[in-house]
Amino acid sequence: MSFLMPVNAIPSTPADRALLMDLFAQPVSDEYGARATMQVPDRMYIHVVASNQLERAAKARLIFSLGHHAEVYEDADELIAMMPEQGLVLLCEDGTGAACRLMEMMDSQGIWLPVIAFARTLDCDAIVAGIKAGVVNYLVGDVSREELLTKLHHGYAEGQACLAVRLRQAVARRAIKALSRREAEVLRLVTTGLSNKEIARELDISPRTVEIHRMKMMTKLGAKTSAQAIRVEIEAAGLS
Repeated sequence: MSFLMPVNAIPSTPADRALLMDLFAQPVSDEYGARATMQVPDRMYIHVVASNQLERAAKARLIFSLGHHAEVYEDADELIAMMPEQGLVLLCEDGTGAACRLMEMMDSQGIWLPVIAFARTLDCDAIVAGIKAGVVNYLVGDVSREELLTKLHHGYAEGQACLAVRLRQAVARRAIKALSRREAEVLRLVTTGLSNKEIARELDISPRTVEIHRMKMMTKLGAKTSAQAIRVEIEAAGLS
């Protein structure tokens, strides 16, 4: 499973509004039931991303031999252009930070799929950077069928566990992206606990102008209270 949402859809659609309302209903410390319990499906969709054609073909054959379905892509740009809505990604880490770049691209497009990176050799710095960016696992060196199958199952389960949190984060970031510069500044300062008068002094504008920006900001976020607006900011920052 994954999350995919058009650029201008936040929070204009009923589904997005429902997600934000669900977000507002949850305490910040709650994981929203993200720890999944569903079984790994008999047939998974694996998106293989590698610049080397032979590498792509070899991984695809191995995946098909395990009873799963493989789609192949030359690079992250091709994957993002196809906008896959399910499965997980098996990405060749080529020493250029490909895994981190893919995670950034998915985040900017409002897409989320679990990513497993693989390489012949990989240094610790690359692994740490990838994990921090959201890569769920790494495969280093030659991998047996059994090890690949185990990693795929783990990646799917990890993806299900993270899906609810990632989905809400993507919704919140899209909502904030729709704000004007001033509206975003007001939200940031509201989050720090400043009053309208204090925000007015900080931005060198009138309190009435702050009220207008604040009202527009809350309308765009679908927030009825300042606490709900702050919650969106917290979700977008990944601090929940």
